[in-house]
Amino acid sequence: MGQAWVVDSNCFIHLGQKAKDKVVEDLKIALNGAKLLITPGVRDEVATVSMRKIPGRPNLLVLFDTLLHSAPVDEEDVRKLAIKIGERAAPQDVDLSLMVLADQLGSDGAEVILVSDDFKMTTTAESAGLAFTTCPPSTFIERLIDGGIEEGRDERLRSLSRQVRASEMKYAISRRDQYDVQKKLTWMVDSLLASAHAMADETESDEVEIDESRLIADLTRTIRGYSIKPKRLEALGDLPTICQPVQRLDEHLSSLRTSAEDDIPTTLRATKALLTDVMEQVGLGLAPLDEAKAEIAHRAMAGSLLRTESALGVLEGMEGEMEQARSHLVRALHLATLVDDVGSERKAMRRLGVLALYEGNLQRSFDLLAAATNQPTSNPVDTIPSLVLSAIVAMLLEQQAEAQNRVQQASALLSTSPVEGAASLDRLGSILLAIDRPELAVELFDEAMELALIGNDETHLEAIAQRLLQAEKALLENDHPDASSLRSLLDGLTPIDQGKGKNEAMLQASSNDA
Repeated sequence: MGQAWVVDSNCFIHLGQKAKDKVVEDLKIALNGAKLLITPGVRDEVATVSMRKIPGRPNLLVLFDTLLHSAPVDEEDVRKLAIKIGERAAPQDVDLSLMVLADQLGSDGAEVILVSDDFKMTTTAESAGLAFTTCPPSTFIERLIDGGIEEGRDERLRSLSRQVRASEMKYAISRRDQYDVQKKLTWMVDSLLASAHAMADETESDEVEIDESRLIADLTRTIRGYSIKPKRLEALGDLPTICQPVQRLDEHLSSLRTSAEDDIPTTLRATKALLTDVMEQVGLGLAPLDEAKAEIAHRAMAGSLLRTESALGVLEGMEGEMEQARSHLVRALHLATLVDDVGSERKAMRRLGVLALYEGNLQRSFDLLAAATNQPTSNPVDTIPSLVLSAIVAMLLEQQAEAQNRVQQASALLSTSPVEGAASLDRLGSILLAIDRPELAVELFDEAMELALIGNDETHLEAIAQRLLQAEKALLENDHPDASSLRSLLDGLTPIDQGKGKNEAMLQASSNDA
């Protein structure tokens, strides 16, 4: 047997974010007839991923259909591997299924490379002696250049590899508090150095793109108060001075974390006045500049502006000014798209979906929450809030099948990260309680407690129990719709009932509340 590529979901998510219109043609020729092997679990995880940089944003699975082969994996084999490596196997565990598939192919004599930026797969494969090697998605793309393809295609793949690599490293560094990031970065670099074309010269077209990106990155750093090299500062011209007032927004937002709840009306007025003042000053400075320089400034400032608009949206919501809140959050969403900040896009959509739920516009709420769910992410756990909320709204719309599907997706993610999941459902419960939906909040707090118990997170268990008591009191004090159907739906989020532990936590919370 020859070489085989087994591909994880995160690779396709990177392609959805970065790849351009010739990517399928380029990969097809580079693969020379080979297929990218996936499992049904991977297909489910990327079912809603769209190609963001291709006109019309086509669905990734539809576009890549001719390049993919989905290979089912026996659940018994998944359980055996879980026992071998000392882990608990959840139903349809995507990571374990991929490793089983790769190991089986490798044991049959194929040279198998598992493509994933999940470093744990590498360490697991090494410690368990599994019959495959690994590489991150950026290195996979780089290795395809070895096929001697025509120059234009070679350049496009190399450019794509660099962009994906930047995202991989950014994500790795962002998770530095959860694992040894140095080991992961070393693995990524070692994998890259094994590729023959890693140090190839940049093309002129790439230099143009990189230069513009660098200018935006450098200006963003100066706005945030960081120093850059004198030569790169000189390349920015007057832009740092023109954009300098934006620093005041970030300084103001930092102060809000401790003072916002003390006097929300005063905070709102001060934030709006500051935003107006800053934008007026910056606008006067940008007006004489050409379009290219102004575009660099707008992109560099967008992060600070979207954070400000998001804060205003939250504050207006806390004041009960829902139309104003919506206006600010819509602007935050548009600013996030300007800098392709997928995380902020997802957050803005989710907040807008919650507002629509509060206003009783269920269809708009579902559309926004579904769109948030579809946003690509390197960490699938990020989709849990949107999946759960959209499931709730789907049930309220009497779309039972849709609701069940979304709960199943959320359940699979929660089973792999119960502690993160508990925190996520706890936050959702607090949000729903804040918009006067205690009948919904109760169910989420209940599921959050079960997840905390599953994850042995006793630290947060009592706090969740306290919030569950608050929600139950709010439910008793006012008339709210019966939530029995939702209770049945959301029970599917957690695989087991930890009733005894929940009862003890509730008793403790009640005694503390007395």
